[in-house]
Order: sequence, then C-alpha cells, then structure tokens
Amino acid sequence: MRTAICERRPLVLMGLAHLLSTQSSHEVVFTSTDALPEPGDHVDVLVMGESLAGEVPGSWRRPGDAGEGPCTVVVRADATAEEVLRSVNEAVAHPSAASGTERSVAAAALSPREQEVLRFIALGMTHGQVARRIGISHHTVDTYVKRVRSKFSVGNKAELTRIALGLMPM
Repeated sequence: MRTAICERRPLVLMGLAHLLSTQSSHEVVFTSTDALPEPGDHVDVLVMGESLAGEVPGSWRRPGDAGEGPCTVVVRADATAEEVLRSVNEAVAHPSAASGTERSVAAAALSPREQEVLRFIALGMTHGQVARRIGISHHTVDTYVKRVRSKFSVGNKAELTRIALGLMPM
C-alpha cells in the first residue's frame, strides 16, 4: 500500500514513517508537516495526526465509507504502535469484497492456529516475529502459511495479507 503521512510534529511524523515502513507492508511515499499529497500522487492511504483531521480532502474517504478511493486514517496522540498498525490495516481492508457470511465461512475453514498466524502476518510481522510472538518454530509458521495459501489458492504474501484483512477483524 502506498501511504502518505501528514503530522505537524516532526518527531511523531518520523516515528509513524518508521513504524509503517518497518512493521507493515506499507510503502511510505509522502511525508509532510504542513502539506497534503496531491491527487495525482497515487496514494492508497493517508495517515494523519488529530490536529490535521479537519483538513482531510474531499476526495479521500474515511474508514467504513463506501467506495474504493484513497482512505484516511486519523491517529490519536495517545495511540500505541499496535493500535496505529491495526487502524491502518483495517482502513485499507476491503470488506465489501465478500459479505460477512462469506468471510465467516472462509475463516471457519482455517484452524485456530492458522487464523492466529494469519492475523499476525496481516499486521506486517515476519515469520520469525510470529514464531517468537506465539512460541512456535519458524518452520511451523511456514507450514501454517503454506496451508492457508493452499486453502485460498494465493501465491504471495501480498495476496495472503489481503485475504487476512478481508477475513478477520484485527
């Protein structure tokens, strides 16, 4: 996901850029303390601080709005890193691609451990990070990921993450 970050406080801006660049699959393509990206900048999501929330361009949509246009995520000043990652990932998920019933049936086809691994992958964690987080080996994580890919016929991590975001609440 091509991501823009706008935040008036430079250190917070740098922190958000670092977080999204290193802990998720987002590519930070624009950062600014005083400007918004231009419509032609091809940005999928705009992450901004609360102080800029009133300046959201009309062409951007809020999470939950209908449509496929770029999405805006407003980050609270007291948000944790995990909350920021969850908010951004939820905002870019396209739940309209499948109905709630279809999502719950698809999620039910996964074992509880496969669902857990998939959730962490969707948050942008590596296989090694997932293994350490839930106390299993890296090879076991690889096996779960292979099974999920097989069940959904997906070939790469981007497709896997899209499936994960569409299936489960973060």
